[in-house]
Amino acid sequence: MGIENRDYYRSASSSSHRSSGFSDMPIVCKRLLIANVVVFVLQIMITRPLGPPDFAQRLENLPQILESMPTESMTQEQIEQYEMMQSAAIDLIPPRVSVVQEWCELDPTKVAHGQVWRLITSAFCHDRYMIWHLLINMIFLYWFGTRLEQMYGSREFALFYFTAAVCASVAFLALNWYTGDMTPAIGASGAVWGLIALYAIHHPYETVRVYLLFPIQIRWLALLYLLLDLHPVLLALNGDGNPDGVAHAAHLGGAAFGFLYFKYDWRLERYWNRLPVVGKEEKWQNRRVKRPARSTIKLHQPETGGLRVYSEPIDPQTKRMEIDLDRVLEKISEQGRESLTDEEIAVLESASKRYRER
Repeated sequence: MGIENRDYYRSASSSSHRSSGFSDMPIVCKRLLIANVVVFVLQIMITRPLGPPDFAQRLENLPQILESMPTESMTQEQIEQYEMMQSAAIDLIPPRVSVVQEWCELDPTKVAHGQVWRLITSAFCHDRYMIWHLLINMIFLYWFGTRLEQMYGSREFALFYFTAAVCASVAFLALNWYTGDMTPAIGASGAVWGLIALYAIHHPYETVRVYLLFPIQIRWLALLYLLLDLHPVLLALNGDGNPDGVAHAAHLGGAAFGFLYFKYDWRLERYWNRLPVVGKEEKWQNRRVKRPARSTIKLHQPETGGLRVYSEPIDPQTKRMEIDLDRVLEKISEQGRESLTDEEIAVLESASKRYRER
């Protein structure tokens, strides 16, 4: 089959990269979306009553002014204000505690005691009293994640997403340990910001509409939001606290990873394949593969008589090579040769050698 006969050669320039719906979403984005929704429902449904230790723990995270104010030297008006502040702070504590959130949230104290899984599990939890927290992150995952997964492949995209989540968590913990704030964090925003940063670098001139009204190029929108995240982080570093309760440092950590990933052309799949456990598994799988028998050239006599024609039947190995080659060439036509993995480059070289031998 000539390259001009392949579908992607004829329609690559006009094909759309966007998914038309949930059923057409790439597999990793789809599973991430489902997992976040399932965890959100579990956060709401699996709860326990609030106990005295919960009040004590929450009160430890109040501003220091509530802990150190000497009531004996205060006027009656100041004492009343102080009691009102305490009452308001206690009212902010929810009547029940989400057990799932307790297991998964990014608690700096618990991470310091070895519960490192929270670096990733916190990215699947969202504020169960604010559904927009979940919806906005999932909309961004759908908008930007689907394009990036189609561009990089499912395994590379999954490794990127989870690494961005870890980097976001580490940035949040670093700031909290520096400032002494032990307030936990939840949300996929850090990992999503990794996607936004990488997408904005790939498509800097793509226009989006803010509030569906104001058009702006995505590079400027991403830069604006990063500056809005940087401002409260600088305030926290200077000892002014975090008044809005948003994990801005996590956003910056995820975005920084997305930028470095593009700048240094990292491919996490290469490092993943070098892990001892992964390498042993792949070697074991390779030993189980049975190579097809070597193809033979058959001589046959056409019904019309006359000339003797040599033809080589297509063996399973050649058929598989044709399928792999189609997939790789299609990816080149859509994303360019630089998007190929080491495995896909090997497919090209093997096919080229085989055709030369023919």
